[in-house]
Order: sequence, then C-alpha cells, then structure tokens
Amino acid sequence: MPERPDLEYVVPRLTEMLVGAKVVGGSVRKPVVLRCAIDEVRGEILGVVRRSHAVNFDFGERHLVISPMLAGRFDVVEGGKKAPGDTAVSFDLADGRRLLYRDDVQMGKVWWTAPGAPVPGLVEGGVDVLSPAFTTEKLRAMAKGRREQLKVFLMDKTAFDAMGNAYADEVLWEAGLHPKRQVSRLTAEELDALHAAIVRTLTSARDTIAARAPPLPEKVRDFLHVRGKKGEPCDRCGTTLRVAGILGHDAYFCPSCQPDAEGKGFVDWRKA
Repeated sequence: MPERPDLEYVVPRLTEMLVGAKVVGGSVRKPVVLRCAIDEVRGEILGVVRRSHAVNFDFGERHLVISPMLAGRFDVVEGGKKAPGDTAVSFDLADGRRLLYRDDVQMGKVWWTAPGAPVPGLVEGGVDVLSPAFTTEKLRAMAKGRREQLKVFLMDKTAFDAMGNAYADEVLWEAGLHPKRQVSRLTAEELDALHAAIVRTLTSARDTIAARAPPLPEKVRDFLHVRGKKGEPCDRCGTTLRVAGILGHDAYFCPSCQPDAEGKGFVDWRKA
C-alpha cells in the first residue's frame, strides 16, 4: 500500500490540484472497491488530508475516504485523456478534469461517509511518529508489556501512525534489529536505536520522495535498502539479504546487521 512517506507526498499534491474543484459525476470500472453508490459523491472538495493509511476528501457534510491498501494509486487527468486500464473509479470534475482511483488488484476501498465516522478496516489512534509527541520515553512506555515480534509491533496502527510492510523492514534494518525479536526483551539502548531509526527512516523517505517529485500515481521505492531485495548484498555489510515469514507478512532483513538473538552483536549504527 502507499505508506506514510508516500502519502506525505500525495496528499499535498491532491490538495493543490483539487481543493475548490467540484465533483459532478462519476463512473465505476471495478465495483468491488466501492462501499457507497457512485451517484452519491457530489459537491465541492474543501480539503484533502491523510487519515491514517487512507486519504480523506472533505466535502463538508460528507467525506470521501479512500484506503488504497496494497496497490491503490491516485491520478488527476484531463477529461479527454483515456483512463488507464487499472482505473477502478473515476470522478468527473466540473472543470473537465477527472480524479482517478487506480487499483489493479482491487484491494482498496472507497467510502462516502459522515465526517469522522468509523470506517471498517481503517485503524486509527496511533502516535504520530513524525510529531514531537513521539519521544524515546514514549516508545519505551509503548513497548512495556508488548510480547509480539518487532515487525508486528511496528505495523500495529493502534500504536503507530503509521508504518506498513516496506518501511517496517527499513526501520528495523536501520536500527540493526531482527524483525522476529520480541519487543519486551529489547534493552533501553535498542529501544532508543529503534526510535531514532523510525524518525530518521520515515523523514528521509518523505524528503527523498518530495525531492524526486514523481508523477502522482508513481510509487518511488528504489532508494530502499532491504525491501524487495532478497538475495542482494546488504548496503551496509555486504551479507546476502534474506526473507522471513511473520504472521502472514514477509520481512526482509540482513542476518549479519540484524542478529536474531537478544543482545547478540547489537551495534548502534548511529555510533558505529
């Protein structure tokens, strides 16, 4: 899915392009993504914000909430341009443009709902990891009593706002921690390294994507260190990267930089 750094780029772009535009119609190619009637979505777009791992379009008394999930993307095109084959839903704008929600695997969901209403499958409530509220003390407190594996912990959106598969892997590589380590067994030093890695990794990714300024529907991931690189050498030590299964998710990691035993060979890469 588009993760936090992706949405940090996409949402401001959508804001610039769409605030003040009026939706006057729409069409559906892949109805499985809809949780509303397309004819209901009408009116002026007053704002666009990130809502956890979804994008929230503010129409005043109603909101259009789109959760892109695994493969969802957004695009804004001129009216005469042919929509790509992966277009799931198209919203017609009064000025002739169209807002496209593209999803070739049809895992995303589209809701037309009251402001702030609960959205099925949209998990909210975690601490904003790029805000001043996310301190080392906060992370230490969050880790107390947590017995799950580290990657599962990082992907818990009731705890963190927010990480998915790709950036959880990148954070753990940056911190030098194995994805299967148990949270409750981390040392204070390891938790501090994890905190620094979360902030540094997501901030760097956000800034890199913004600097690249890709087309709206393009997902930029070529700068990642481990995600999707099984069998390639680690950027830090040259060891061959591996993949492990964790509760239905895959986790990419370096077996040398991220040892699987508590305290064994832990190196704080900030000080190395």
